[in-house]
Amino acid sequence: MKSPSSFLRHASDVATFYGFRPVREVEKEVPRSAVLLPRSRAPHTFMSAAHVCAAHAALKPGEPVLAFYATPAPEYAPYTLPPRETAEFGLQVMGTGESVGEILLLKTLIMIAEEWGAKPRAVRFNALGDRDSQQRFQRELGIFVRKQVERLDPACRDDVLKNPLMIYHCRLESCQRTALEAPHPTHFLSEKSRDHFRSVLEHAEHLGLPYELDDTLVGDERGAHTLFALDFTDGDSTVMACVGGRYDEYLRRETRQKESTGVGASIFFRKSGLKPGIYSAERRTHKPKVYFAQLGLRAKIQGLAVIDMLRAARVPAWQSFNTAHLSVQLAAAREKGVSHLLIMGQREALDGTLIVRSMQNSSQTTIMLTEVPRFLKTLR
Repeated sequence: MKSPSSFLRHASDVATFYGFRPVREVEKEVPRSAVLLPRSRAPHTFMSAAHVCAAHAALKPGEPVLAFYATPAPEYAPYTLPPRETAEFGLQVMGTGESVGEILLLKTLIMIAEEWGAKPRAVRFNALGDRDSQQRFQRELGIFVRKQVERLDPACRDDVLKNPLMIYHCRLESCQRTALEAPHPTHFLSEKSRDHFRSVLEHAEHLGLPYELDDTLVGDERGAHTLFALDFTDGDSTVMACVGGRYDEYLRRETRQKESTGVGASIFFRKSGLKPGIYSAERRTHKPKVYFAQLGLRAKIQGLAVIDMLRAARVPAWQSFNTAHLSVQLAAAREKGVSHLLIMGQREALDGTLIVRSMQNSSQTTIMLTEVPRFLKTLR
């Protein structure tokens, strides 16, 4: 039977197989002094989880943190959702500035939704870029709004004049029509932001994700660099919305970690009938037996197919995709106590192969990707 509690169990299970773990578990590995916010027994939110994950990423540079949390009181739910009915299942990837962070989140979101029965129709993307890009866009948007003030609905005119971005959140027809004629945020991207957004789109296309650009997708006060949202073929009684984005500068400002980089995504769902304690019970459902190391951009994208194989075989895995040094990942694999290290570099990605290394005796062999399912049966 579909219910909010069964959805949380399902989402946690899928996230675990893609390398995510509960924020509570990550928190145990971070000294209290390294996190600005005081620890609490209350369910984690986007910001409290971000503080923990950013601190962990700062302690272990080159080892991205993949974590999930659940809360009955979302901090940044879409304006269109009823607050009293909305809960959040959140995912975060901290410690990587590469576009693979967005793609991993999208892949995980899509699998959670599809296997729940909420089939995504397409992914909508937009990019506001870094701080300079956003300032240029908002300056032009402000000029546009002031010129179009008579077309705005009187009910929201003052709010839009104070914050021009509010024009994208207004549900009134006159404001929506006006927003469609507003400046395009992607026209104001810096070269670095444009390259990053192009990389996100290329990877989405490589994975076969149907997508479209949406200039009206602008997010909230966190000022996301890139944004994405899932649209569904049909409505679902539990899942209400799936959105996410990259929040590098916001994270640096709020966590005071100068090198913080990260992406976050949320599935907002109806919480009717959920007991308060279930949000704090963020327990890993499976202990990973393997550590999957990906070296190079091609390997990081090709590696998602390996993650799918691991998931199909019910073999959870730790994974790392943000360092070019195998020694770092080997040390991390030893620390996690896994039985095998799976390695995919540029050559393996081109050849369609995978290196399997035993952590017990350091012996290793190279297998074809088509042989991976058979190998994984030995790990069950």
